[in-house]
Amino acid sequence: MRISLLLLLGAAGSSCATQSVGPTLTLEQHSLRIPLTLEEDGTVMLAERPPLVGRIDLSPILKAEGAQPGAGTRATVQLMMHYGRLYVVADAFRAIWEITPQPGTTTASYRPIPVVRDIGQEPMKDVRLSRYGSARSSCLRLDRAGGGPVFITSSGDARDDCP
Repeated sequence: MRISLLLLLGAAGSSCATQSVGPTLTLEQHSLRIPLTLEEDGTVMLAERPPLVGRIDLSPILKAEGAQPGAGTRATVQLMMHYGRLYVVADAFRAIWEITPQPGTTTASYRPIPVVRDIGQEPMKDVRLSRYGSARSSCLRLDRAGGGPVFITSSGDARDDCP
């Protein structure tokens, strides 16, 4: 598991590097879904021991979703890396959140991909992220109770199908 995560993080890091003209390799990136427990301050630990050490502060996302870090029981979120971006979702969210690491920094940009659009509609329940599609063209798939699947393409677009 650690070796797979290390290889995945290495591939993601190299995808953020400046591209140069040169020989290319065929690379089939598989997605990795990781269930993580939220800390009281709204952060999640990517790993606890070297060589994989890291944290992501999800408190701005939790605030946007109307959840307060540290309030009540410790919730879990699902995080999945897909084509160099991280996607985060949890029960009671109304959106999938895309996190894009900023090369050479300890920051990342983030944006919501709305799933539950109607204000009167209940937030998502029983969410699950997975990889869907062929080796040449795969999508991130979100399954949830009471709703159809949502597919996120390699360019970060939400669709009802995977092209």
